[in-house]
Amino acid sequence: MDELAEKMGVDPLTLRRKHAGSPKDPMSGKKYSDKHLLECYRIGAAEIGWQRRRSGGIRGSAPHRRRGIGMATQIWGGGGGPPAYATVHVNPDGTVVLTAGTQDIGTGTRTVIAQVCADELGVDLDAIQVRIGDTDHPYGPISAGSVTTASMGPAVRIAARDAKEQLLGAAAGVLETPKAELRLEGGVIVSKGARTPLGEILSKVENNTVIGKGARHPNDPELSQRTFGAHFAEVEVDVRTGEITVEHIVAVHDIGRVVNPTTARSQVEGGVLQALGFALSEERFVDRATGRVMNANLENYKVPTVKDVPAKITVKFVDRPDRRANNLGIKGLGEPPIIPTAAAIANAVANATGARVRHAPLTRARVLEALAIAEARS
Repeated sequence: MDELAEKMGVDPLTLRRKHAGSPKDPMSGKKYSDKHLLECYRIGAAEIGWQRRRSGGIRGSAPHRRRGIGMATQIWGGGGGPPAYATVHVNPDGTVVLTAGTQDIGTGTRTVIAQVCADELGVDLDAIQVRIGDTDHPYGPISAGSVTTASMGPAVRIAARDAKEQLLGAAAGVLETPKAELRLEGGVIVSKGARTPLGEILSKVENNTVIGKGARHPNDPELSQRTFGAHFAEVEVDVRTGEITVEHIVAVHDIGRVVNPTTARSQVEGGVLQALGFALSEERFVDRATGRVMNANLENYKVPTVKDVPAKITVKFVDRPDRRANNLGIKGLGEPPIIPTAAAIANAVANATGARVRHAPLTRARVLEALAIAEARS
């Protein structure tokens, strides 16, 4: 895309914007359930300072260092779907047990589904006990494909709503008040200004077990559910040694509603760091005669360390619920942050130096080789 824009004499972001407005998935011909890619471009360009970008790059922090800015676009799935089931069991003291067969491998699933349950049920978050990761529990999705929260969250919301309706029905009998006049918030039944703790209501209802059940509904077969994003990178390249220093990464994502900004931001930062390794250092060496991986260890397979982290990682979300995706308006985030980062860095290197490296990782040797080719052509 950048090379095409260069040959056309067009800014690469301008070229992308001209072709980003289509409401249909070119693969399936279906309409997207929602799409805010242009907003990702707008936010990212403002954060990175795209107006500072110059064709051919600018001088860096020293005469032998060149600075450049690049970007790339991301599209992925992550709409989730069935099967996914959950139960919400309300104890007599007002505490809640949320049960599902999914698992949390560090992505924050446990926290997010607890938030969904607490919000829909109308109780405090610390009243929720989450039980997951067991095949004895109702079936849950895998932790892969960026589908876990988008599959599990809607089922949890339906289960919590089911439990809430049962609780309000019980409260209506105890308080002798029409159910329509009651609401549950913060673990308290509210009616015309009166506030009654949920535990007090349940203590008066003998032999009444409240268990809400929820199942994820199918997706609309006429819609394409996709996530979108754009990453922007600012780098410095030492033209004497080929060393690349990533100064700033801006990651902007359109994933529908953001349930938990803290865990979402952490996921993006983690994805950026994984992609940084893909872009600059991680490479598998295989003995083609035997098929043996020759660097299958952490000594010779160079994953990023804390010294390799960019000076600044800026994470932004469009944060607009995709109301046609599911009852929460959410989509997945796990893999999208890894997708555009390496391309954005490569484009930034090309902008800084005029040298295009076409093979990841962008090692010093490959950068120097590309610089030599670019110089010979000029």
